[in-house]
Amino acid sequence: MSTVALVPNPHYDRAQELAKSIEAWLVERGHTATAEVGDADLVVSIGGDGTMLRAVDRAARHGTPVLGINVGQLGYLTEVDPELWPVALERWEDGRAAIVERMLLSVQVDRAEGSGPPAPDDAPEPSSDGSFLALNEVVVEKTPLGRMVRLAVALDGDFFATYAADGMIVATPTGSTAYALSARGPIVDPAHAALVLTPVAAHMLFDRPLVLTPTTKIRLEVRGERPATVAIDGRSIGELQVGEAIVATAAPTPARLVTFADRNFHSILKAKFGLEDR
Repeated sequence: MSTVALVPNPHYDRAQELAKSIEAWLVERGHTATAEVGDADLVVSIGGDGTMLRAVDRAARHGTPVLGINVGQLGYLTEVDPELWPVALERWEDGRAAIVERMLLSVQVDRAEGSGPPAPDDAPEPSSDGSFLALNEVVVEKTPLGRMVRLAVALDGDFFATYAADGMIVATPTGSTAYALSARGPIVDPAHAALVLTPVAAHMLFDRPLVLTPTTKIRLEVRGERPATVAIDGRSIGELQVGEAIVATAAPTPARLVTFADRNFHSILKAKFGLEDR
């Protein structure tokens, strides 16, 4: 029998109700349901893509696969419609589920100890080495009340350019359809391994996104006179002061997502953007 960790969105009543139903189903079949991810054989995310990102952040540290049940709008990450969760779990139980691996970012923050205001209560937790994991992206951008920021970009230790912009996004292929897409970054099939560096509203002639090898180490350092904020998969970890930086590259371990191979990236794109056959 298996141990299954349930991670419902705490703000969705329907997610909480589904979690109770799933727990009862698991116990009836002899499995153990828990809220602790560390010892689980499977993590079930119940919510939207935001809930899935938080579940992946916790599960990837242990190499645990994550199954996403969608209780929101159409998402890229959540695999199962809410009414089909018994079918999905039966297929997982019978060994008929597949696991796909998605590249993660490893993000190191280089700043003075105690710099800036404390991180918000819902900030992601760093790994034991102080790095953060991201399935979608890390964003360095202007503060809510600030004007544009100046960010010096270095690639593998070599200075590349200083951008004057609202911010910069370092995304994975999975994250290319998240914030980076709204900044006119390229859409990259999530089966690839790459880093996508996308400026947000750059105030300069060169404003094109870059698609880089996954082993590239991208350093974004705050220059000028204004601080910047840092967010990882949509959750703020606080401010960077002038001279402070983040370094992003591919994480050594991937995220592991449960799939049933009955939908693909291209069909999700078509549904998301309303692309009809003509």
